[in-house]
Amino acid sequence: MSANKYVEHSTGSLEFSAYHFHHNREPFYILFIKNDTKIYIELIHPHSHRNKYVEEIVMPFDEMVKNISLKKFYDMAVMLVNTNKIIYYNTIGVETGQLVCTYDTDSEDEEGDKVVLRHWFINCDCIWKNLRVSKEDKCYYNMNPFTYEYNVNTEEEINKFMKRFNAFAEYNNIYPAIENMNPAIENMIIANYNYKLSLKL
Repeated sequence: MSANKYVEHSTGSLEFSAYHFHHNREPFYILFIKNDTKIYIELIHPHSHRNKYVEEIVMPFDEMVKNISLKKFYDMAVMLVNTNKIIYYNTIGVETGQLVCTYDTDSEDEEGDKVVLRHWFINCDCIWKNLRVSKEDKCYYNMNPFTYEYNVNTEEEINKFMKRFNAFAEYNNIYPAIENMNPAIENMIIANYNYKLSLKL
C-alpha cells in the first residue's frame, strides 16, 4: 500500500468485519463494528442512490444474533477479515458509487447535496458470484469509527431495520443462499480462516 495514500491505525477495542458479495448485477456489502456489547451494522445494497439506501443501525449484540441470516453473515464476515487489529485511512476517499457498480448516480447532484466520501476501510476476502473467495478487497465504512458515538437505536428503529433487512434478503434470495450456503464457499472461508490463525501460532 502507498504510504502517501493509506495510513494504518490500530483498531483498539473495536472489532471490524465485512461481508462483500461481488456480482455485476446484485452486489452488496454488510459491514460490522463490534463495540463491547453493541454492534454497528451498515448495509450497502444494489439499489443504493446517493446513500439513500445505505442502512445503518446500532443495536445490542445479543439482539443481532436473534436474526439467523444476519448472525450467519456476521460469522462469515469475521472469518473473511485479513487485517486483524488494523484499519486503514484513505486520505483521498472513495464514493459509494465506486464500491457498488450498480449504484445509481444518474441524478447525483439534483438536490445539491454534498457527496459523502468514505475514508476508513479494512481488507477482507470477498465472495465472487458465489463461485469462489477472492483475496484483498477493501471494505469502506460510511463514518469515522473512532469518533462515532455508537448510541443504540430505539427498539422501534431496530425492528424497522430488521424488517427492511429481511425484505432485502428475501428480494435478493439471500435466505436460501445464506442458510444453505454453497458448501464449497463456506468450506473455503473456514479453511482460509484456519490458515490465517495458524500463521499467528
